[in-house]
Amino acid sequence: MHGDPTHWWLGDALGVGSAGLTLDDVDLAELAARHGTPLYVYGAATVRRRFAELRAALAATGLRSRIHYAMKANRHPGLLALVRGEGDLAIDACSPREVDAALACGFTPAEVSVTASMLSRRDLTAFAAQGVHLNLDSRSALRRWSETPGRLPRVGLRINPGVAVGWGDDPKLRYGDSKFGFDGDRVGEAVELATGLGLEVDTLHVHLGWGLQASAAPQIATLCARLAGWARQIPTVRVLNVGGGLCWKQRAEDRPLPLPTWAALLAEHLGPVCRERDLTIACEPGTFVMAAAGVLLAEVNTVERRASGTWIGIDAGHNMNVYAAHYGIPLAIIAVARPQDPPTAPVHVAGNVNEANDVFARDLRLPELAEGDLLALWPAGAYGAAMASDHCMRGLPSELLIERSPVPGDSRAPLSYGTG
Repeated sequence: MHGDPTHWWLGDALGVGSAGLTLDDVDLAELAARHGTPLYVYGAATVRRRFAELRAALAATGLRSRIHYAMKANRHPGLLALVRGEGDLAIDACSPREVDAALACGFTPAEVSVTASMLSRRDLTAFAAQGVHLNLDSRSALRRWSETPGRLPRVGLRINPGVAVGWGDDPKLRYGDSKFGFDGDRVGEAVELATGLGLEVDTLHVHLGWGLQASAAPQIATLCARLAGWARQIPTVRVLNVGGGLCWKQRAEDRPLPLPTWAALLAEHLGPVCRERDLTIACEPGTFVMAAAGVLLAEVNTVERRASGTWIGIDAGHNMNVYAAHYGIPLAIIAVARPQDPPTAPVHVAGNVNEANDVFARDLRLPELAEGDLLALWPAGAYGAAMASDHCMRGLPSELLIERSPVPGDSRAPLSYGTG
């Protein structure tokens, strides 16, 4: 990452060119002029780089592994086609319609893993017809799945990790002791129930939380040790799914869990049982792959000075991106035309939805702004457009996948676009 804390976002996917801010070396102002705002832009090169980094980290463990892209993070058709084109990636889905989207993109049922909670009979019937593998987390779901015509005979069990870690202190971002998973001290009972129902438990699934930081390493070690212990008690288990949680910086002071640390924890605590039993480690990256690969472009439509401060209004609201309003997660807000200009007095940045919580930032120092200027919100490639709504009938955002055609020796080669 860039060494300047003021411009901490500069370096990996974002850069500065002659026209201002760039994503994967593509001018964002030009894309906004061509396609309008609000606009999500995703860089294919960054997505591919993230997958390559993840593969390398898993390879360093020396263990058999499989990557399931968490498509709930971003289901843009062009991105799903990119994931499919990588050739060695599978899908993590959580609804019948997500499975349909994956199958329509060319994934086979065997390449789709479903982890979902509070499932209806309609859901289970659909999953059985689609022929996909489920990780279930309740006795009720196990019973009803066993009764579902056409269902697969093998299932996974999602287990409550028993530790609460994630980005910040909001329980929305921590999955331990929440609505998810069998209690760890009752895994044996869940296996006995599944076996009695004619099901075979072939997968154990855990997911700690969103936005894992380096400080979470001790809790991850504890969980991996528990996961290894559970696996040793269940002879039918073939896959240990460690879920997602790997992330990108949301602010300068964040210290995301480094990939080498994560991989070393897997190797240390899961390696022995995986080698003894020839088990596969599965993971479900979403934010790690997509976050830094995407920006949300919005136009400044209002500059208003009030007793409460200077308000910068933009043509995108929390219906376009829920990070700030729903989770309290900040996004970097960058002036596209002058990303490195010195900041002036603090401002509040607000969206165009008629709700008091539709505020992206308060007391944020930005360069001097005028109506008509462009702002970029980053990292916005994960859980942005995928969670967008038509609240206040503001409509849904446009999305654009960008990639330069590989023309040797030409750094300004033509762009290929994928829209949706």
